[in-house]
Amino acid sequence: MTAREKEMAELLARADREERFSTIMAYINSSVSAILDVGCGIGALSTRLAERFPLALIVGIDRSKYLLSQLQRKRNVLTVLGDVFYLPLRNSSFELIVAVQVIHEIFQLKGAQNLTKAFQNVYSLLKKNSEFIIFDHVNPGDTQISLKLPEKLIEKLHEFQLKFKLRKITYNDLSKGRIKISMRDFYDFVTKIWALNSELEEEEMSEAHTPFTCQELVNAVHETGFKVTHTRSLTSIDGHLEHYGIILETAVKLPNRHIMLQAMKN
Repeated sequence: MTAREKEMAELLARADREERFSTIMAYINSSVSAILDVGCGIGALSTRLAERFPLALIVGIDRSKYLLSQLQRKRNVLTVLGDVFYLPLRNSSFELIVAVQVIHEIFQLKGAQNLTKAFQNVYSLLKKNSEFIIFDHVNPGDTQISLKLPEKLIEKLHEFQLKFKLRKITYNDLSKGRIKISMRDFYDFVTKIWALNSELEEEEMSEAHTPFTCQELVNAVHETGFKVTHTRSLTSIDGHLEHYGIILETAVKLPNRHIMLQAMKN
């Protein structure tokens, strides 16, 4: 176990993930008999799926042996050490595959071509007329917004600007804690403040929480052969503003920061 793995396990156990798990489970057919949880980590979702669907086989796959070791053992849960590119599983084995906050990592760390490969592998593992559910971050767009930040956050914003690797973060300092910044840059900043000077800083500064728009994700899934049946925008950014004492000074409703996408293999 490394310090990074320990901190990742603590992150995956946070209570604020419960809402997204509940949302996903509300869309699952009660008669499902085999579910694959891709990038399951410590099995927070796998465990809940096992409890909700006790007659179904739940398979959790992750590339971290340590994270898998933290999974709460259930009679109907099987864990597999591996990743979505090399799935040691039989084709047409599952009626549902779920990927929670995994797709953005593949897209940014492995590239669009490997994301297509991942979707193709998922497609192969599903039975006909079975479903793929994605829950992930989404790009809110580049609209400029004005904000007032506490003094300590101005310092953090500058630190984030220096450390973030994926693109150049830009903002206009309007003095007295007021800034003008794009929604995309702000969302990446405010959802990654926690990672600065942590064991996960290197990893978090190498990926964005604004990877693709809803339409871009729909297109990528569709191009693999899936039929996208439903999308839903989720998770307000307002809680982050309140937590950090940030005041929005632009008269605009900020978009939700997550998307849930449901697709079917015909």
